[in-house]
Amino acid sequence: MNPIQEEYLRFVKTLDEIRRIQKTFSRCHFLATRNLTVVFETTPETVRQLLPPPLEPTPDPLGSAWVGQIGNSNCVGPFLGAALYIKARYKDIIGNYCVTMPMSTSEAVVFGRELYGEPKKLAKIIFEQQDEHVWGYAERHEIRLMSLRGRMTGASATGRRESSTFHFKFTPRVDGSGLDSPPQLIRVTSDTNIKAGRRGRGELVFRDSPHDPVADIPVRQVIEAIYTEGDVYTSGQVLCEVDPEQFLPYAFSKMDALDVVAEGTLLHAQAARKTRQGKGQWRTAS
Repeated sequence: MNPIQEEYLRFVKTLDEIRRIQKTFSRCHFLATRNLTVVFETTPETVRQLLPPPLEPTPDPLGSAWVGQIGNSNCVGPFLGAALYIKARYKDIIGNYCVTMPMSTSEAVVFGRELYGEPKKLAKIIFEQQDEHVWGYAERHEIRLMSLRGRMTGASATGRRESSTFHFKFTPRVDGSGLDSPPQLIRVTSDTNIKAGRRGRGELVFRDSPHDPVADIPVRQVIEAIYTEGDVYTSGQVLCEVDPEQFLPYAFSKMDALDVVAEGTLLHAQAARKTRQGKGQWRTAS
């Protein structure tokens, strides 16, 4: 008699499948990217309030807003994304703390949140380019929370560049009281091959939202806009564990406003009407 052959269930991975997945986790490839970054100055007080310990401010209170298109990847396919960063330091490492990171596909959201602890949320992302003009925005719950524009007038550096992004990886306890374990401070290292680069005058606006309160961050001045094309290769490492009680006030920024969600469409519609135009106007590089 032939032995009974076990049925293959895709919920349970084979050793070869596990190895392939882990290889992807170890070094993610994001190819044929097009990116617009607008750098701005905020206030030192804002930076101090936004950065969870043990991250510390740098001498310059700088932030950056990004929107871009990823042509393909080895993990989640093509997608569009946006993000808001605050410049920060951990010991001798200078990088960017990610405040929020809207994404256009659920695959990109789940992958980044699970692997790196990135504060990703599903959103409508638009990225456009025409001649020297580049623009884009992120929209959630009918609120265009972050809009960027740039007019590229000069060249910027190309070639290889390494940069660091800080995230916190954690999960809430099932009884609602605190966190499962000490959060981990994650450093994501991006090895970028910039194939084309331009820089110029940038414009930026943050609009208010109960779910994504980016408008709370003041923009003192817009410094510049940078456009790049290239490929990005990322890898992550745990820098340290963080005191759960100290981190708890920062642990809810990945979630939408629960009171608005619970009240349903009425409060949502009211919030959208109040905030569609935003608290601020377009801020332009001087």
